[in-house]
Amino acid sequence: MALVTPTTSFEPIESILYASTLAKGLMAALDLDIFGQLAQGDKSAGELAAATGTQPDRLEALLDLLTARGVLVKAAAGYANSPAAAEYLTPDRPLYQGRAMALNMQFFAPLEADLTTALRRKERERHEVDAAWAMEEVMEGTAGHAKSGALVRVTRLASALPGFAAMRTMADVGGNHGEFTMALLDENPKLVGTIFDLPHVAPLSEARCRARGYGDRVTAVSFDLRTDAIGKDAFDLALASHVLYGVAEDLERSVGTVATALRPGGWMVSHHFAPGGRDAVSEAGQELLTRLAGYPTHFLPLETIKGAMARQGLGDFVVEAAAPPLGGGLIVAGRKG
Repeated sequence: MALVTPTTSFEPIESILYASTLAKGLMAALDLDIFGQLAQGDKSAGELAAATGTQPDRLEALLDLLTARGVLVKAAAGYANSPAAAEYLTPDRPLYQGRAMALNMQFFAPLEADLTTALRRKERERHEVDAAWAMEEVMEGTAGHAKSGALVRVTRLASALPGFAAMRTMADVGGNHGEFTMALLDENPKLVGTIFDLPHVAPLSEARCRARGYGDRVTAVSFDLRTDAIGKDAFDLALASHVLYGVAEDLERSVGTVATALRPGGWMVSHHFAPGGRDAVSEAGQELLTRLAGYPTHFLPLETIKGAMARQGLGDFVVEAAAPPLGGGLIVAGRKG
């Protein structure tokens, strides 16, 4: 038998298989309330196993996996939450991301079930994803994700725009959970907001805002950016957060719909992911999931957004790219001439 000597290492490829266990391990740790347990103090694998009804040797292997990834850290008593885990993975903390992560895992389902078949299917499944935006767990998941950085950044930028204090009306295009509307209303007590979203989403959006004490300051209107108009010269501020990517194939017209709804001097704020904002593997994975869901892309370059806005009569641009520790994508604001 002739021996064939390898010329490259197989390890980088093989490591992908082991990396696939990390997401499932992280979700299992959430299900077992590992992070909540460690919020009470450092614990050994045996103590955590007793508290969660798991086998100590198996749980220890999971804890070591999470430690290797930096989610947990080794402590004198055994294991402890990392600072990020304490902030984002501990239940009842204001920035808890458990529901947002569960939402992401729903999008991963096609990859686990049969990615080969999903890649061969000609029909798009966007209608299934669009329908899910009205589900409470999806709405709360996206709201939670916004709080991980995007909500703070968008609110700061929009509330610092010239003339914000004098604004009285805002449109939140595809506003869904209403967190951006409510945050901006907090910054301007004379501002009222209208959320424009799909017919099966809008009533839940309005109810969610009312339940949080915003009463008549927030209303929601059935709307589809692919086909409907918002109005003309009706708003001082219009926000489009993570919605224009869904109409990337008809971006010019969609931006025009939003720009037309602004009064002269009003501002449009676009907030979306842009290429290069995250590590290459994460971006590529997110784009694959996006296209499997039936959307054209999840990443809109600065020049694409800014160009479309400029051609629709917007200028005086304010641009902010994501920067650590807050992520959340690219923000582009333009004022109507």
